Amino acid sequence: MYTHSRDSFIEFESDMFSEPFRGASTASSSGTGSLPPASGYQLCTPRSLSALEMFSFDASALSIPSATKTNIWSKDYKSSRERLFNHQEDEEPPRDIKPPQTIPLPTPVHSLAFWRDNGASFRVPSTSRFFVIKSYNAVDVGASIENKIWTSTNLGNKRLNKAYCEARADHGSVFLFFSVNCSGHFCGLVEMKDKIDFSRTSSVWVEKSRWKGIFPVDWLIVKDIPNRYFQHLRNPLNEHKPISNSRDTQEIPYDIAVSMLKIYCSFK
Repeated sequence: MYTHSRDSFIEFESDMFSEPFRGASTASSSGTGSLPPASGYQLCTPRSLSALEMFSFDASALSIPSATKTNIWSKDYKSSRERLFNHQEDEEPPRDIKPPQTIPLPTPVHSLAFWRDNGASFRVPSTSRFFVIKSYNAVDVGASIENKIWTSTNLGNKRLNKAYCEARADHGSVFLFFSVNCSGHFCGLVEMKDKIDFSRTSSVWVEKSRWKGIFPVDWLIVKDIPNRYFQHLRNPLNEHKPISNSRDTQEIPYDIAVSMLKIYCSFK
């Protein structure tokens, strides 16, 4: 039954774990004597027992750990590039991230510099508004220079107040070119310093009961300049009439007003 050949040993291996084989080997090893061979039974000899001891093993020792890497020749093998793409696909899609809100910066306002009577400079932003003021008399102009206030008709005050609010919202100012009716010249430049207070009146005017509301002003230039120096300047907001031919609170475009300011500053 047992031979030293590899094939016969394997054949023996298939039999020696059978229940009859184990029973027979037990009986033989205990020394009870020989047993009559039964049908299907094979007797155990010392030689076979020795072979059995050599063949005993721990089944757990033969357990092969699972491979950590797939064989490169396997159809399941994936290259590093394929693994990278699969990993990216398996990742959770990024959440919608809102971009940080940007705060718009204010647009810089360009301005021009001119000289006051006292030698200091003042600036005229490009968003400024300009109007012509027609006074009924020179006394009221003198009162304005002394008290640093002014007023106009009810309609004129509303127009100036609206322009002041709009200009300030746009980082601009409101400038007023003063002229006395029938004087034949312009007499000065004023800057509005605040909105009109319609609830107040002043007694400095010649006609005290006529004017309602006052607003503070800053006299920048006090200078008489004949109208002929402005005759070439036409106002497109007043049917292209000469600047000298203006009514009270008549608005002047920015470019025309800048030309008037240059004349004011250069006039001796």
